[in-house]
Amino acid sequence: MRVTDLTLGLLTLLGGIAIYISALDFQAIPGQSYGAGTMPRAISFVTVLLGLFIVVKAVIAGERMPGLRLEEWTRSGPALLRMLSVLVLIVVYIVVSPLLGFLPTAFGVMVAAMLILGVRWPLALIVSALAALAIQQSFGRLLLVPLPRTDFLTFLW
Repeated sequence: MRVTDLTLGLLTLLGGIAIYISALDFQAIPGQSYGAGTMPRAISFVTVLLGLFIVVKAVIAGERMPGLRLEEWTRSGPALLRMLSVLVLIVVYIVVSPLLGFLPTAFGVMVAAMLILGVRWPLALIVSALAALAIQQSFGRLLLVPLPRTDFLTFLW
């Protein structure tokens, strides 16, 4: 699937506007001349400018209608089934991770996704284990993002 430049520009423009609107509710930081919304608003400004640039460039190039162009592989049944399987695995992660915790759920979902996409099982196991641990350490420990956890895995935190 290929997104036309006009579509991409319009989505970028709308995304920038959405970021700006959501940043309006951010509270000011006491004692600071700028608030929590300063950086999101700056990012939204750049995003809106980028979206406008892409739209203008697409219109100059002759694009008149936003849309998608489907590639040949998207008409293949097995390819669509693999894509749908990965989307189902994302939903499985969302539902199961609060029950099992991040590490076992992420590991299982990554192994399943890799096997569905044709990766050999030894490589899928190794890469999934390393990726799950790296994500848990970088987000859970370094960035302090709260990840779903269970009691039997607290020693890894």
